Amino acid sequence: MPWITDRYGVDILYFDYRKAFDSVPHQRLIHKLSTLGCQGKWVESFVYNRTVRVGVRGSYSSWFDMLSGVPQGSVLDPILFLLYVNKLPSWILSSIKMFADDTKVWRVIETDLDCAALQMDIYRCFSEMV
Repeated sequence: MPWITDRYGVDILYFDYRKAFDSVPHQRLIHKLSTLGCQGKWVESFVYNRTVRVGVRGSYSSWFDMLSGVPQGSVLDPILFLLYVNKLPSWILSSIKMFADDTKVWRVIETDLDCAALQMDIYRCFSEMV
């Protein structure tokens, strides 16, 4: 690792996408899945027209429409998540490792250009997820 002997820094970022995926707008999820060839009424019926309510110690809220995210605990949830983030490594210019729902992005910082490149990767990560 020449960057150690040359005394360069390394910036490392960790992203946990699970919480972000819980708030993905349905339209964006449907569009992304259709670009991957996953389309049809089954996809739309899985995420649209769902209602939820919140319960705390036996008290429940009124039912309301779920406008984002996918049903938690469903069999399709992990598969949809993987399909949603699968292109992430193709548009990140820095080094990247993906684990389950966590992603590590890092870059050796030798110049200001390296900082700018890493910042652009951060923007890409967030713009694709939101």
